[in-house]
Amino acid sequence: MPTSADSSQWLRPRLGIVVTTWSHENGAAYARDLVDLLPGQAPRDQLEPVIFPGLLEHETDIPRVLKHFEDKALDALCLLPGNFTLDHVMPLVAEPTGLPTLLWAIPTQQAWGALVAVQQTVLPFKELGLPFRLVIGKPEDPRVWQRAMPYLRAAAIQRRLRGLRIGMMGWRAQGMSDVVFDELALREVFGIQVVNVGLTRYSRTLSAVPEEEIESAWTEMKPKFNIESLDEGVGKYGVRSYLALKRLVAEEALQAITLECFHDHLGGPCLGFSALNDQGVAAPCENDVLASILMAAGQMLTGQPTFHADIVEADLGENTAILHHCGNMPLELAADAKPILKPIRETAGPGAFGPTIKTTMRPGAVTAVNLVGRAGTMRMCALEGTALPFSTDMPGSGALVSFRPDLEKALERFGNEGYGHHFVLIRGHVAQVLEEWCGLADIAFLRGEPEG
Repeated sequence: MPTSADSSQWLRPRLGIVVTTWSHENGAAYARDLVDLLPGQAPRDQLEPVIFPGLLEHETDIPRVLKHFEDKALDALCLLPGNFTLDHVMPLVAEPTGLPTLLWAIPTQQAWGALVAVQQTVLPFKELGLPFRLVIGKPEDPRVWQRAMPYLRAAAIQRRLRGLRIGMMGWRAQGMSDVVFDELALREVFGIQVVNVGLTRYSRTLSAVPEEEIESAWTEMKPKFNIESLDEGVGKYGVRSYLALKRLVAEEALQAITLECFHDHLGGPCLGFSALNDQGVAAPCENDVLASILMAAGQMLTGQPTFHADIVEADLGENTAILHHCGNMPLELAADAKPILKPIRETAGPGAFGPTIKTTMRPGAVTAVNLVGRAGTMRMCALEGTALPFSTDMPGSGALVSFRPDLEKALERFGNEGYGHHFVLIRGHVAQVLEEWCGLADIAFLRGEPEG
């Protein structure tokens, strides 16, 4: 089960639950009782159960089930036999919903034949290519619900990401071949839309931001930072970029946005990316569209912003690594109450100008995730670890993470499978949810497993 500093923020899937039966068999009375018992047995703090008020027994019941759920915006379906059930009925109700299905088998005498019914129906689910996950146990057992939650959360991510609009300005950053993406594959696999906003439009929007808006926003933002080492003109340029980005997000109805900052716009959007991530708009650096999908999913899953960074340093003896970027840390993740706002270092590259956030990530469980590839090769990898308290003279934003697996072996394994250099740090241990998500999306997943 994933861990988080505030588990109340975890994504709550909306689960349609159907109790099935065969009225001629023992256990039919127990099946009828389950319809009323299940709402009290489901962990409502983690999911939103929507119970079909009747029983599913024959094909003739299916239209009523579908009608009941048609306007409920379900993320997944749960079919739970209360006793023996004719196995062909369950795939017949699951298939028209198009939803990932939790098949729940109760192995008790009270639910006579329920386990047999599910064991019979997993074959047609598999052969028909219907997405499903099997769990076995009593519905009042919280451990069974916990085993089901990663799959259900993955189903919620899969459905709710569809329609995501990602604004892209420019092309891949120079020297970063690993952020290249296949637009049509992203639409097919995740249902997202890449919106080509363009660098020229960004520059025009940047120039058109009224000075009074910049003054007002700067007055509101600067108390959040230590600005002792910052020229006010540099700070206001970062605010100008933030307001331009915010305007483009509104004009194009975007849920994510990214920019070819490396090299010509280095430092300009850092403050804006930080603020947008805090506001729930996924905003990775360096035009990494693939990372924006991970960041949007991470925000959706945990209710918290994410941190987009490179692994710049690793202590293989200590099994720790520093993940760092120029200065884009969302303030909600910052360990410092008032992070330092300072100019980007001039040596960062041509065109470098703007304020960057110097801070570290607050401690806690994290998962580092990478997504790369195109049609037929898209793949994701993940490493679970813990962000540690630390101080550093390194410019920009950073996180010191202690990883659970052997870091040397994990990084070599990821490299040998052709993963990229950008990682998204998501709060909590979410690798299992991500693996389930990749299964639903039919893309490869590679996990850094703990030793032993």
